[in-house]
Amino acid sequence: MARGISYKDAVKILGGGSPVVEALDRLMGGILLTATAGGSELALSLFDAKGELGRLSGELVSGLGDRMRGLSRFSRTQRLEAARKVLMLTAFFDALAEADLPEDLRRFSRADQLSLVGAEPSRRLKRVVSYLTQDASAHQDALIRYDGSPHRDGRPFFEGLGMAVTELAWAEGELDPDALRVLTEDVPAAAMARYEELYLRLATEFPELAFWTDRMDHHATRTELASVRTGLEGLRDVLERLSSGTAPDERRAALARAHRARLDRPVTLSAETPGALRFPSLAEIYVNPRYRVTQAHPAVRLNEESTWEHGGVHDDLQAFLIGYLTSFATVSEPLLLLGQPGAGKSKFTEMLAASLPPEDFMAVRVALREVPADADLQTQIEAGIRSATGETLSWPDLARSAGDALPVILLDGFDELLQATGVSQSDYLEQVVRFQEREAAQGRPVAVLVTSRTSVADRMRIPNGGVVAVRLEPFSEEQTARWLDVWHSTTASDLAARGLSPLPVETALRHPALASQPLLLLMLALYDSDDNALQKDDHALDSADLYERLLTRFAEREVRKLHPELDGASFADAVEDELQRLSITAFAMFNRGRQWVTEDELSEDLAALLPDPVAPRQGSIRAALTPGQVVVGRFFFVHRAQAVQGGEVRGTYEFLHATFGEYLVARLIVRELSDLVSFARATRNRHQLVDDAFLHALLSFAALTERSAIVTFLQRLVGRSPNRDALADLLHGLFHEAFTARTGRTLNEYQPVRCTVPTRIATHSANLLLLLVMAREVITGSDLFPGSPEPVEEWQRCTGLWSSHLTSTSWLSLPFHVGLDRIWTDGRVDISLRNAPMSITEEANAGWLLRSSARARPLGSVPTMLISVAHFACQPETDILTHALGPLLWDSTIGEHLVTSFADTPRGLVSGASAYLGLCQEAASPDSDQEELVRRYEECLAFLKGAAPELWAVLILRHLTVDAERLPPNWRRSVYERLQEHCPPDSPARDLLDRAMAAVFFKPHTGRPLRRGECH
Repeated sequence: MARGISYKDAVKILGGGSPVVEALDRLMGGILLTATAGGSELALSLFDAKGELGRLSGELVSGLGDRMRGLSRFSRTQRLEAARKVLMLTAFFDALAEADLPEDLRRFSRADQLSLVGAEPSRRLKRVVSYLTQDASAHQDALIRYDGSPHRDGRPFFEGLGMAVTELAWAEGELDPDALRVLTEDVPAAAMARYEELYLRLATEFPELAFWTDRMDHHATRTELASVRTGLEGLRDVLERLSSGTAPDERRAALARAHRARLDRPVTLSAETPGALRFPSLAEIYVNPRYRVTQAHPAVRLNEESTWEHGGVHDDLQAFLIGYLTSFATVSEPLLLLGQPGAGKSKFTEMLAASLPPEDFMAVRVALREVPADADLQTQIEAGIRSATGETLSWPDLARSAGDALPVILLDGFDELLQATGVSQSDYLEQVVRFQEREAAQGRPVAVLVTSRTSVADRMRIPNGGVVAVRLEPFSEEQTARWLDVWHSTTASDLAARGLSPLPVETALRHPALASQPLLLLMLALYDSDDNALQKDDHALDSADLYERLLTRFAEREVRKLHPELDGASFADAVEDELQRLSITAFAMFNRGRQWVTEDELSEDLAALLPDPVAPRQGSIRAALTPGQVVVGRFFFVHRAQAVQGGEVRGTYEFLHATFGEYLVARLIVRELSDLVSFARATRNRHQLVDDAFLHALLSFAALTERSAIVTFLQRLVGRSPNRDALADLLHGLFHEAFTARTGRTLNEYQPVRCTVPTRIATHSANLLLLLVMAREVITGSDLFPGSPEPVEEWQRCTGLWSSHLTSTSWLSLPFHVGLDRIWTDGRVDISLRNAPMSITEEANAGWLLRSSARARPLGSVPTMLISVAHFACQPETDILTHALGPLLWDSTIGEHLVTSFADTPRGLVSGASAYLGLCQEAASPDSDQEELVRRYEECLAFLKGAAPELWAVLILRHLTVDAERLPPNWRRSVYERLQEHCPPDSPARDLLDRAMAAVFFKPHTGRPLRRGECH
């Protein structure tokens, strides 16, 4: 057998001078220079067009480590990527040499192998060589760690090359099936295994390769990274060991000093420090987060949870970053980092910038909130450089001075550009890609990372080439415990000096929504550090209690700082004023249907709802602040996004956790209702003189059912109100007044969104009804509309208004919070509303239905009416039902009778359509029960006493012919007797009856069915 090209042969051949090298050089040169001329500088730099492939291959086993030390960070990555692709060719020929081939194909010698590579290339081989030299698939490198196939790009290459060899062998004559299977299946599989073996061999000398595929056989390295759970120190240590760069110049060193200085700052500002509490630094307390990763392309919706479900949660972020930063993908596309507010995106960029060794990387962190939003990307980067170092440097000059280091630009806060300016930035990632392409063309390859909130990720357009997207995940219980360990080690002595104990992990974990986000966990720790407030009576706290205490405590702290002279009632009033303004901030977001509000919008809302301005202290810098800045700027659980546009700083506000805003909305509603009750009692004139303009303004722009958390908080707050009955009386009166013209104070200047008058009436009345039902628990229609002879008609008018003017989400969510039962009161139809989700356990009672609709409108031709009204109203719910019932409604023969006829049955009054559809459903069900099937037939048989007995006989007999064997024989005979009188001779019904009887009766002693006519 001719000896094939082994791994040893490949090393010698690729070392220089052999026919294989010459053939590969000719082949790649021919294809590259014609197919990618002018656009493949990267490939040309890798292979030097004519001879670089041979030199790279020789370096695989001989002195590569020494020669790599003099290369820049990216040059090292280029060589390793080239080596990886060359190994694929070697692995294929190794597998081919070992294959169990027929004797004639075993003579496929070294010369044949060389001719395959060096002859005029086939179309398939051109594609293979193109794959070997192009970088189009480089973006997958960051993801192949997690898909269970770390070398997934190898399989299509080996299969394609296997087909090329098969075509060459086929030219000699017909291939037998065994040879075909070996070349197209066995050889590619063996080549894959051989490639992984060669790859791992190379990875023992160059660990970057192991990080590319998560195949770390370096036990010590893996253990080290797993043990370093804070501060990204493991990433820094590994990258320093991989470093081959030179000492940084003064510019790089200045940037590195600025980044490291950030890590020594405490994790919170002194303004939030209770007492003399010392805080840990960012470097000490930063816990390396868990994450999810996905490949994003233009059709992917990154703000939807389903996008992230594949692949699971990972905890090896340091290993991921090492693989990404040393891979080819890092200079061809941005890495997108997403997370919720408070998840630690900005702190991550600070940690990463400080953790990259300046010998190999030049990190430039750009806080997008601080640079011109309407400037181009290069100008924003240069502004970030000036902010970090104080120097005005041009980006090209700085990039050229990077030397061996790879520039890494960290663009922090894409979402702030969107929110603060309101200007579309949908092409921002595409701008980043174009910037990277330009820099690579100029010999200045650069890596870029962009951060953003997950919820606005759908507002950025993903480039056609795709990007790798990472989402930071909430803390696990172990990470929460690790964070608290660091917190305790720093603050324990200060707490002990004040007679306080550290916050136990189990106490924090009882509030997972807060303890799982770094910044909110800090808030819990700060809250407890005052006087162990969280630990006291923690078991008795529900979520409403917790948020009330948290918000109140931080408001008290702010009031003490701003007004130390206040005490007693004046202090309590000032605290309540702070919370009220925070609540108006929450309403500013809620009534606009957003989780954020601009600074200008908030200032307008405050001016409209609280005409007395927020007065800053004399001589304070706050005298120049807007009302919005004065109200929320000092609460660190309110995140302020900002951007610079047209030379002006524009800001938006958002709660770090949406639940803060949702609780504040509920709190303000209940507080205002309580104040109105107190006013009504003081005037002894109940509701007539109650000024509800403020409440009306708050409740007439958005339905409370839009946010289920708001409804939950309201149920708890209303349920524990000591004035619940008085609250219900007040709401009852306000509900009826909601449908009349408003008089007195209106606060019309408060307009968070533009709404028509009917829409505001609908929204206001629906919200009042929701609150009324919460206060009463149960209320009937007769009580809701006292004095009305037809309370159901009044209810229908209300629901008609709501369904036509509320948003679809608000309208459809209302039954999930207000349950309705159809009842009878004193012999008339009525409803009962209850403070619980709708639960419908049985079909609508036809008797109730007929009585309730009799006075509303005549039935007339019901199918025609239903179709006409549905078509006219364009209501989606009605359209869906009429479409589903279309075969009945549009059938002029049976539709009218089925829809308008009713009959008494054991389960009450039933319509013909309900009875017939019930029979169809039960007969078609694979789990049909004989007793239930008989019951359905009996309901249909009850209509034989109605206006169209022959029609019903036909419908029943058609089913009976099919179901005969499933029904009891005696019952079938009785049905025949009942149907006989409704089947006139020579009618369709009689013909069906004859056929049915053939299946029902058998001629005695013959065992055969009766023939047609014998049953008479």
